[in-house]
Amino acid sequence: MDKNNGFKHFKRYFICTLVAVFSQVVHAIAPIANDLELSAIANLSKVALKNDQWLSVLPVIGDKNQYFIATKAGKIYQLNNNEIAQSAFFDLKLALENPSIIALTAITLDPNFSYRDRDGYHTFYTAHTEASQKSRSKLSPKNTNINVPFDAVIMRWQISSVRNTMPKLTQQHEIMRIAIAGQQENIQQLSFNPYLAPWHNDFGLLFIALARSDTLKNEALYDGAILRIKPGTQGLNSYTIPADNPFTNIADIHNEIVFIAGQKTEHFDWIKNSAPSLLVQFNQPDANVLITANIGDDWRKAIPQAQIKKHLPAVSTQRKTLLYHGREQENFRGKALHLSEIENNWQLQTIVLPSILSSDDKSQDINHKLIKPNANEPAKFSLHQSHNGELLLLEHNQQRLYTIKVPEIVSSKTAITDNALSTSNNKSAFALMFLLSFIVAGYFWYSKKNTFKKQSALHEQWAKFELDKTKKSLSLYKRHAKTAELSLNLSTITRSEVLLNDEVISTISANSTPTFSNDLEDQVLTAFAKEHRFKMVNEKQRSIQLCLTDDQQNRYLICLYFRVDDTRHTKLKYNKVIDTVIDWQWLFAQHINPDKTPTRTIKVKVPRKKPANSVATQSTSAQKLRAEILEDDSTPAKHSLDISLDSSAEDNLIMNTNAQNSEAEASNIDTKLVFALDKLVMMKKQGYLNEREFTIAKTKILKNLTNN
Repeated sequence: MDKNNGFKHFKRYFICTLVAVFSQVVHAIAPIANDLELSAIANLSKVALKNDQWLSVLPVIGDKNQYFIATKAGKIYQLNNNEIAQSAFFDLKLALENPSIIALTAITLDPNFSYRDRDGYHTFYTAHTEASQKSRSKLSPKNTNINVPFDAVIMRWQISSVRNTMPKLTQQHEIMRIAIAGQQENIQQLSFNPYLAPWHNDFGLLFIALARSDTLKNEALYDGAILRIKPGTQGLNSYTIPADNPFTNIADIHNEIVFIAGQKTEHFDWIKNSAPSLLVQFNQPDANVLITANIGDDWRKAIPQAQIKKHLPAVSTQRKTLLYHGREQENFRGKALHLSEIENNWQLQTIVLPSILSSDDKSQDINHKLIKPNANEPAKFSLHQSHNGELLLLEHNQQRLYTIKVPEIVSSKTAITDNALSTSNNKSAFALMFLLSFIVAGYFWYSKKNTFKKQSALHEQWAKFELDKTKKSLSLYKRHAKTAELSLNLSTITRSEVLLNDEVISTISANSTPTFSNDLEDQVLTAFAKEHRFKMVNEKQRSIQLCLTDDQQNRYLICLYFRVDDTRHTKLKYNKVIDTVIDWQWLFAQHINPDKTPTRTIKVKVPRKKPANSVATQSTSAQKLRAEILEDDSTPAKHSLDISLDSSAEDNLIMNTNAQNSEAEASNIDTKLVFALDKLVMMKKQGYLNEREFTIAKTKILKNLTNN
């Protein structure tokens, strides 16, 4: 134990020393300058655009070396390992067989793009503008009778594999259509919240930013609105409206709307772990404004001054502002990034936003001059982001994709102090930095490899099961699936095993004698209690699995609980999974061999109340075990009232109560009654008791508690 603690302390000290030395080396060799050098990573000029323009750069989820690059004409190209394909794998006009499409205006990938077993696999969404189709269902002005000549259309597309092959279109579906008065009043942005976990209720909700219309600005839909929907076919509908959308059932506002700006919006970005979840960029006549917004805000009358974070100078060409989500550029962290052009000199402005991401940051806004190859040639840049949130700059004239690096040679205006490193020191510093970089990269590669392996193994197993008592069948579900993928007849299952950390702790089969009992249940609870005492540190794993075997010797492994360190990858908590496993073992034992299955003692939890002259009461071994198995958030243990019940025999229902202090029993009789009845109701709903067994048990509970 002392050796383990010593090794842990040594590892902490080593990591701290490594970080400190690496930081000092970087600061020693890095010149102090505001200039940023651009490093080209891809040449896009192989593509013949022919009066077309690049629109968006999308990192492909699940493959850090692949991007989708879209044009305004609706073509999408693959960029693999910094090499762009010469032909587009997707053409919007050809896919819809509609040459009258005006322009592609927005595109985004489904958050489940790389997960094969989830809805949204290899799926992306596009928004385009086309001539109005009168016969199609669409969102339109509520209070204004006007002829709108255009439609903004959102489409959902699914493609085949994107690895090492040219993707092919497999499915397409129209999600939404909005009537618009002008070509420039289109859908500006499609986005999913990237910070939501898959089990979050709002995961997979699509946000849609519609441009403000001067003609229809008296309508909420056309006054800088952001909409929120859940894509997916529901009957005749192509999407559903979340129940918590804030303007639902308000007469003059469409149910899909969640935010109304009352201004011309350019772009919105997501704020991680913050109550104001959106950072919205407004275009006002005299300035651009960055302002934080919440779902449900309506600013048609006035903008809350407290939520305005920054005023930017007005420019003739509007460009979107992005929050920096990467880690490599330390000076960019917690700041917004905005591009500006002054006499063909491009600058990247880092903007400090009070109370967002870095509330204690007292630094000032900084303008960084971009040093690009061929500095004398005119340029046109746009901001984009890579897989890990780092900044990408797309230069449209020369068709190059750049990343940012600190220049190795700074202009002569940069001062060189007397403390500058000598040539020999520089060489040593670079060698040390290379060594440290190699160690850190190896550590992160190993960690990422292990994490990927764990997640892959988790997704290969079944996630949960549901029992249908009437059909006597068991439904198995994949992770995050809402419908069962496999159904097993209960009569075909011949063996059930409970595994704790891949070790079998309970087995039930037709040959087991007894199949399951109260003593065996206590042994299982003991194993769970011992495991729960260990702290979840140093990448420790904890798993609970159920392994079922059918008469064809097919094995079905169900992972009900999986936790690594302090991160739980499954939905149910530890004690809930234990209850589910124990209940299943009893039910399966009674099904496969009822004659060898004894009476089950059911523990009903009631609060412990100390009497005036408190004398510690003795609980049974099963009670102690259940008291030690707490929820993940360590909720207090509760006392138990035992009720013995044989669900296989209707007339063999037995009621037993623990030996309790007489005064405590008298004062707690009402509480015990309520908890005992609640437990019986739950067992009836779960199918363990029929109507007659329930009535008999309820009568005995009332009789015994009243007599006591």
